Amino acid sequence: MNFKHLIKTTLISALLFGASAFAEIKTVRIAHYTGVLCSAPVHTAWLKGFFDEEFKKIGQKYEMVPIAEGSGSVNDLIVAGKADAGNELLATELQPIQNGLPIIFVTGVHTGCTKFYVTKQSTIKKLKDLKGRKSKIGVIGLSDSSIMTFKRKLRDLGVVADGPEADVEFVVYGASDLPLALQKGAVDIIALHDPTATTAEEEYGFRKLLDTATDPKFAVEYCCIAFVSLKLWKENPEGAAAFTRAVARGSAFVNANPREAARLQLAKDIVPGSEDFNTKLLESYTHIPSRKATIRTFRTVATELQKTGVLKKKLNIEKFITSHFANFASKGIHVPDGYKYDKDTGTFTETTEEPKTLAKNIVEN
Repeated sequence: MNFKHLIKTTLISALLFGASAFAEIKTVRIAHYTGVLCSAPVHTAWLKGFFDEEFKKIGQKYEMVPIAEGSGSVNDLIVAGKADAGNELLATELQPIQNGLPIIFVTGVHTGCTKFYVTKQSTIKKLKDLKGRKSKIGVIGLSDSSIMTFKRKLRDLGVVADGPEADVEFVVYGASDLPLALQKGAVDIIALHDPTATTAEEEYGFRKLLDTATDPKFAVEYCCIAFVSLKLWKENPEGAAAFTRAVARGSAFVNANPREAARLQLAKDIVPGSEDFNTKLLESYTHIPSRKATIRTFRTVATELQKTGVLKKKLNIEKFITSHFANFASKGIHVPDGYKYDKDTGTFTETTEEPKTLAKNIVEN
């Protein structure tokens, strides 16, 4: 091939395939928490090769971006332009989104991993006992999802959570300090996320006041959700779809085989704990991915947080959902509602309908 022919071939390629003929292969940066059991669907999608498969199908690559527990957040990386996708507690994200956080939800990954405790000696037996008590609630941060969850529950019970007449006061401690604060009486209740929550329960013998995995209000909705940056959604929706399908498959895998998921995380030294302990926790949540159930959860949580004052009164909830939930069909991209995994055959089946329920075990508080 002479030089003139080479130039001619190159120009023809450019005309046929456009600038993409010279473009670099796109890479989607996936942020994931280390030390956090809740990221099991993302970790499983990575370690079982689901990300490999989905990104290979579309001719793209991905990169895992670790976040050590307590060292930052997916939101920080999204804003800094250092990550394109990740997962978080849904209730934590809504106020930041309202204030301009550039993300869009793609699918729910699992139900409740947040728990609230009192000491065994506490006179607080039920949540309704908080009315008129001026109780102190220990939390890891004033923007943490535990506060949003508690405010929603207290509102149902007629307990005032805000303002000068509030029946409760939220006090911030480090996650590792909360159990001792409760034990010493500095606070009346603590809110923790697993695995720290269950570890503290077993070590100190705390009594569970509210468990979002079994409470009738919260067991039917997602607590953790996967999302992508608005930039990725606008510029690379195929990459966003590949991430979504892989994470949904990861979630379905965990639901069918929690022990193997626990083994994978431990083998990679991503989370602490033991196989039995971590398996028990993963089994206690429902890992059934469903985009329809995600929209339902989004609507319920946003509507109730608006009523508590966390979200602005003037916010149009339906427009809020439309703007911040990925509609892949509008871009001609196939993403199923969810998946089921058969561990005997090692195969996935796409699902099209919302599951009848996300709850595994309802316990009245």
